[in-house]
Amino acid sequence: MKKAFLLLICGTTFYNSAIAQEFYGRLGLGYALPQAGQTMDGTATPYSGNAINSTVATVNYTSYNISKASFSSGFRGAFGVGYMFNSHIGVEGALDMTLAAKKYTFTDYNVVVNKVPSNVDITQSAPNTALFIPSLVLQTDGAVVNLYTRIGIAIPLNTRILQDQIFTNLPGTGAVQPIDYTYNIKNQFALGFSAAAGIKYTINSRMKFWGEIGFLSLAVYAKQADLTAVSVSGQGGYLSQIDPSQRTITYSANFTSTTNDYLHQPTYAQPFSNCALSAGVCFALKNDDSRRHRGKNDVISRRR
Repeated sequence: MKKAFLLLICGTTFYNSAIAQEFYGRLGLGYALPQAGQTMDGTATPYSGNAINSTVATVNYTSYNISKASFSSGFRGAFGVGYMFNSHIGVEGALDMTLAAKKYTFTDYNVVVNKVPSNVDITQSAPNTALFIPSLVLQTDGAVVNLYTRIGIAIPLNTRILQDQIFTNLPGTGAVQPIDYTYNIKNQFALGFSAAAGIKYTINSRMKFWGEIGFLSLAVYAKQADLTAVSVSGQGGYLSQIDPSQRTITYSANFTSTTNDYLHQPTYAQPFSNCALSAGVCFALKNDDSRRHRGKNDVISRRR
């Protein structure tokens, strides 16, 4: 009797695991906010906010108003494919992409540029950020409602940042025309950490609705900034006036710079950490009826 009972338990466990095994797909949309973001880059220039310099000759002060930033913040989309080994444990690989990146602008008012009082706007965003996130999936075994968590690593596929440096002379200082220098900033490869906790609601046998809060911890170091465009008062075509040898800034953790060597600078971390709220649907990619039937037959045969 004991052996028969053990066989029955083992057969039932196998059956429950078999019917839980499945491939699934996941689609979702969400909005990400900066999480533990930086406020300044490696040149001590704030990412977001403004600085107002005194215009009175006898007074020397600067008033700052800045906030933290993350280049992965904004509207995001995700597509994942996973496999559940049983009712509780599975793995997933997901592609997380930027759909509408948040732009960060820092304005430095009344700053002297080439001995001329000017305003400087520095606008940055990472419009095409893409991350591949392989994860371990753990969930409960409810008939309709399930709680779950995902824990994995974030592998950057694209973290390029677009930066515009716009200089405008103040009135009374000569030609008042904005000059826009556009840079494409490449970053070094680095791994991050990703985690999420959420809830799934079963709609039918093939589809579930999910909602979650996710966390991303990722910082990548600047590698190279390439000057890609120069415009004056909105008119392009001025890049050719700059020598090609003067269009690339290289960042490094180990370097030696000479006096006035603007093209070689120490590297610094670019913030990509976020906290995101997301929702979407999960759908079964394959219902394995043969496993389901085989599990039932095994239980019946072992009962005999």
